Amino acid sequence: MTNPNSTAGEISDGRIRIKLATLWLLVMLNMIYADILAFVSAFITPGVIETLMSGYSGSVKLSQPLLLVSAILIEIPIMMIFLSQFIGYRINRLCNLVAVPLTFVFVLGGVETDPFYLFLAAIQLSLLLTIAWTAIRWHAPAAHPIGSPIN
Repeated sequence: MTNPNSTAGEISDGRIRIKLATLWLLVMLNMIYADILAFVSAFITPGVIETLMSGYSGSVKLSQPLLLVSAILIEIPIMMIFLSQFIGYRINRLCNLVAVPLTFVFVLGGVETDPFYLFLAAIQLSLLLTIAWTAIRWHAPAAHPIGSPIN
C-alpha cells in the first residue's frame, strides 16, 4: 500500500531500490546454481574428482587464501541484496557502481568453459550490466520541502 504522503520521487526511489535488490538476488541465485552444477559436473567428468583431491581445480592451486578471497568476493553480491534496500541514495548508488565491476571480474574469473557455466555466466553478466545501467540512471530523490510531512 502506498503512503498518501509519499512523493512521486520517493515512490520511484523505492522501486529502484527494490529493482536493484531483486537483480542482485537473481545474480546470487544464478551463481549458486552454477556452483551446484559445477559440483555435479565434477562427479560425471572423468578425472575431475582426482584433480580436486590433489589440490587443484583445473590449473589453479586450491589454498586457504584463495578460498578466503573467493568468500570475500561472493559476499559482495550477497550484501548488495540487503544494502540496495536500506542505505541512503548516494552511498547506495556508489556501492552498486563499485560492486558491479568487482562481481563482473569474479564471474569472469570462474574460467569454466562448460556450456552450462557459460550460459549462466552470460545471464549473470547481463544482470550485472542491468544493475550498473539502473544505478547510473538513478537520480537523487527530491528533497522534502520545509514543513512537508516526512514518513
